[in-house]
Amino acid sequence: MKKFFWLLFVIFILIGAIWSKAEVTYPERAIEIIVPFGVGGGSDTAARAVAEGLKPLLPVPLVITNMPGGGATKGMLHVAQQPADGYTILAVTTSHLIDAVKPKTRAHILRDFDPIMRIQWDTTTVFVSGESKFKTLSDLIEYGKKHPRMLKFAGTSPGGWSEIQTVAFFKKVGIEVTFVPFESGAEIKAAILGDHIHGAMEELAETLPLVKAGKLRALAVLMEKRHPALPDVPCTPELGIDYTHGLMRAWAVRKGTPTDRIKYLHDVIKKALESPVYKKFEQDNHLYARPGYLGPEETRKYWEDQVKFFTDVLRDLGYIK
Repeated sequence: MKKFFWLLFVIFILIGAIWSKAEVTYPERAIEIIVPFGVGGGSDTAARAVAEGLKPLLPVPLVITNMPGGGATKGMLHVAQQPADGYTILAVTTSHLIDAVKPKTRAHILRDFDPIMRIQWDTTTVFVSGESKFKTLSDLIEYGKKHPRMLKFAGTSPGGWSEIQTVAFFKKVGIEVTFVPFESGAEIKAAILGDHIHGAMEELAETLPLVKAGKLRALAVLMEKRHPALPDVPCTPELGIDYTHGLMRAWAVRKGTPTDRIKYLHDVIKKALESPVYKKFEQDNHLYARPGYLGPEETRKYWEDQVKFFTDVLRDLGYIK
């Protein structure tokens, strides 16, 4: 009988050791990052820049899979259907937060995902043609108040980030603006240079070369301080405008992923953000001027605030009831 109990004791010890080993061996197979956009776009290049810094820090392969479609929802739905084991990561963008406003969305960023971290926070520029009569943002605002809805500003994605950012910003300064949708940023710039519209609001990396060349004029940057790349252009707070919204990128896993695995991913990704390859990407895309990083809890709070903001704007625009 003593031998039997001794045998049971040894078996339990071995099982405990196996379980313990299983817990500490994560990750033990390849980790996949789902980028819900096509190859070569901003989300793709951003994810690959982080991944290049991450690969040397992982004991397993890192795979990037592009899964475009459905306005970034196809990739989100795919990750929401995978096991909550930390082996599938979603590259999250502002598009997913806007999608969360829709009542019938099949996957929901707040309901179905746990954030690992916010990685980037981009800066929007208000710009017009270099030949425009508007020399300052005050000139633009004065014209817009005197001529309701006559101010035409372009963007892509009606009902998406571009329209939300444009309409919400001008509402903040007391202007009803007419949003004019285009298929691409190139078409927008051509329309501005051709004097068909007054201006647009885009991220700094998209506009800086033309601003430097004098073809576009930056009137303001939507951030807490002046951007080093445009030191002569005022930021919104110094103009008395409490509006600094910008595009964000983050990484997340399916809700229910063990907290120790989320912590592991958080810690190793944060180290990757200090790698030379990512720092170069950050510099090249002018993302260095405002802090992008937020931890898991802060990222969730930021997401919740943004979803509420988008809900209010889209309701005002009539996209939701």
